[in-house]
Amino acid sequence: MAYSLFIDADVILDELLARYPFHLQSHALFVAESQSKLVMFTSASIILNVQYIAAKFVGSAEAKEVIKKILLYFKICVTTKHHLEQGFNSSFTDTEDAVQYYSAVGNPAIDFFISRNLKDYKNADKQLQVISPTAFLKLM
Repeated sequence: MAYSLFIDADVILDELLARYPFHLQSHALFVAESQSKLVMFTSASIILNVQYIAAKFVGSAEAKEVIKKILLYFKICVTTKHHLEQGFNSSFTDTEDAVQYYSAVGNPAIDFFISRNLKDYKNADKQLQVISPTAFLKLM
């Protein structure tokens, strides 16, 4: 069975910027996706945030090119007005994290929300399990 995962920005940045040691786990997810062992989802806003952050490290032109390549690995989750309302009405400290979480929850295909920043999701309502890349790889 191929798992479907929502991938948070930190995990994508670990892969793009080869941030050691986290890059090892993020790379394993990308390899598993390329072998059809899992399906990766993210949101349009995460892609835009990743491009913005990556541009600070590698320049705007290179960041755009890398994003074009990375998009091949992802399906994009839709964020609706309802997800925004859930995020703004949640007990999350960071509204952006809340909106990402509820966008993932709103897609019934998604099995896990993958992030290294688990503390950011401590107020998640348990509709979707939030785990680290390392924890997920142990489940595979």
